[in-house]
Amino acid sequence: MRPALLTALLALAATGCATPGFEKLYPGMTAAQVADTMGKGPVRAQEFTDGSSAWYFDEDHCVLMRDQVLVAKSTTETRTAVHTPVASLKEQDKAWCGPPGTDGRHEQRIETPFGTFKGTVDPAAVTDQVRNSVRNQQVPPPSEGGPAPRPAP
Repeated sequence: MRPALLTALLALAATGCATPGFEKLYPGMTAAQVADTMGKGPVRAQEFTDGSSAWYFDEDHCVLMRDQVLVAKSTTETRTAVHTPVASLKEQDKAWCGPPGTDGRHEQRIETPFGTFKGTVDPAAVTDQVRNSVRNQQVPPPSEGGPAPRPAP
């Protein structure tokens, strides 16, 4: 009986983190239907110049409303880009409900035994930074026609 109780508590805790009702939302619902399905209104809203508005129910769930009708919904998507025993790199596309042609936030997290670091990791920029630091430390080749310079004592 105890394992069943523990399983039930874990299942309840896992579903408590989700936004109940969000998966039941679909395009064409009215604002009243969205609020009724979610059991509450949004925690914040953002209006756009085209007349649409984004309703955020939390940081990971939002809907795009136009003329009081749901036209799109979005959730945060997380993927693990690199996973090693020492560190892992996770990429997140945060929930974004803006008009077509607008972009949402992209966030990366590096998780290490020493802590978690948030930001954007650009592999090309890191590679360039390493190359430049190595180039700055190299000794230029001696010029042709003359003896190599002697180091100062």
